[in-house]
Parts: sequence; structure tokens; C-alpha cells
Amino acid sequence: MKTRIVCPILLFVSFLGFSQTSFSQDTNQEPIAKFALSLNPLGFVQFGPVISAEFGVKDDIAINTHVRIPTLGVLSWVIRDHSDGLDEMSGIAFGGGLLKFFGENQHKPYMGVLLEYDQFSAEYALGEQWEWYKDEKAIVFIFNGGYRFRFGEGFFINTGAYLGAATGRYQWEYSDVSYGTIDSDPREGTSVTPFGMLEVTVGLEF
Repeated sequence: MKTRIVCPILLFVSFLGFSQTSFSQDTNQEPIAKFALSLNPLGFVQFGPVISAEFGVKDDIAINTHVRIPTLGVLSWVIRDHSDGLDEMSGIAFGGGLLKFFGENQHKPYMGVLLEYDQFSAEYALGEQWEWYKDEKAIVFIFNGGYRFRFGEGFFINTGAYLGAATGRYQWEYSDVSYGTIDSDPREGTSVTPFGMLEVTVGLEF
């Protein structure tokens, strides 16, 4: 698993070195801001809205920190639906990484790499004898790329995508632990799943 994570990171570091050389003649006439706040509302119909804060460390590189609220995303409910009925969900995802912006124009393409930690809990068949819950924890490795359109007064819109993979551990159990004692299904395990979201982010640079 370490190899799966380290290799993409090394590729991204190499990419940053190459991009620095390729764009060495940029004058950064329109550098990114030292601080920015943004929201990806498209997450409400996907896996949760993303609230981000960016800290510009160079004219073309920013550190990203973000929080994603998966319980507010429609697809979060859809993929966890079950014949017993999904009654309640709780959870949060947070992370960060680096974003690289290209060119000296006002509007800029960007590419970045992010790591995210997710923790999630879902409850099924509430009130039934077989009521049960499932807990999940995962690390998500994400490539984020797109184009930033920058307007007056610091307003901007990002259009792009998040693509990656999640590796995690899950555990489920009946609320009444005495129920289903003859059930031989594994109660815990690990999984590797793809991750993807479209991005239409609105934000402000300060």
C-alpha cells in the first residue's frame, strides 16, 4: 500500500520540477493571492460540498486545506443504500495538499495532489430487531485539476475534477450484539475504491 501512495507523490514532485522549468520565463504578472476561501456547491449532488482555504506560498503554488461534508451529498446516500433501509449517516472528511498554477495570465489552469482522511458511520433498519450500523475510515489520494477563472474584487470560479482512490477499513455490527450470532458474514474488512467528483467551485481571493 505504501508503494501505491509513494509512487504518485514522486510523480507529482517530478511534475512540479518539470513545470518550474517549462514555465521559467513566466513573469507572474497575475500571481495567485496569498489567501483564498472557496466552496464547491456541486458536491451537494455528489459526495458532499467541499469548503477550502488556500495559502499562497509562491506566486504559482498554494497549500490547500479543505473539509468535505459527505452526509450532505446525494450520492453519499445512494452508494450506501441497502435493502434494510439507510436511516441515518454521520461523518466528515478533511485533508489538504499542493496546487500548482500555470502561466502569467489572469485566468490560470491548475493541477494538484491532495490527501484526505474520511470517517463515516451509517445506521440501518432502525427500530427493527436486526438493526445494524457500519463504520468506515479511509485515506483518499486525489489528483485535482482544472481551470481558474478570476474576476474583479477577488472573485473566482474553478471548473475541474477530483480523481483518485480510497483505501479504507470498515466494520459493521448489529445494535443488539446477541442478534445474528449464527451469521457467518465477516464483520470487518478492507477495501480499495475509486473516487471522483466534478468541481465547480466559487471563491474569493484576499
